[in-house]
Amino acid sequence: MRARCTILAGILPLCAGISADAQEVFRCTGADGRVTYQQAPCPKGTGEQRIDATPANTDYDPGQRQRILEQGDEAGRKLEARAAEDEKRRREAREREERLEREAQEREAAREPAVIYGWPVYRPVKPSPRPPRPATPPPGPVQRPAGR
Repeated sequence: MRARCTILAGILPLCAGISADAQEVFRCTGADGRVTYQQAPCPKGTGEQRIDATPANTDYDPGQRQRILEQGDEAGRKLEARAAEDEKRRREAREREERLEREAQEREAAREPAVIYGWPVYRPVKPSPRPPRPATPPPGPVQRPAGR
């Protein structure tokens, strides 16, 4: 088990170096007309032609790419138009607020100042209806008991 892990640990870094992206091959034509293919550039004195050896995408549709690009452009135009509309709306709202504030200040300046004469304002007070008090006899001399 440990030997397998060691082997895998040695092979994995090698596999990581292999890339399937943009593989390039050189086609070399020798002086005698013989054609060879190699990964390194051709030696001097031979005809060299670069060949892209990247695996072809079999389900690639060039028309689909164009449609996607056009949809992206259309979406970009819509976003720009929406941003312009939003900016216009914000500018109009700001101008409306400024105009209303200016009008309020003009109305305040044109208004005659109010004169306050005093506070509290005294008004005649109506007596509240109360039940009549019983009549009390007028105070008289105090009588003391006779036995003392």
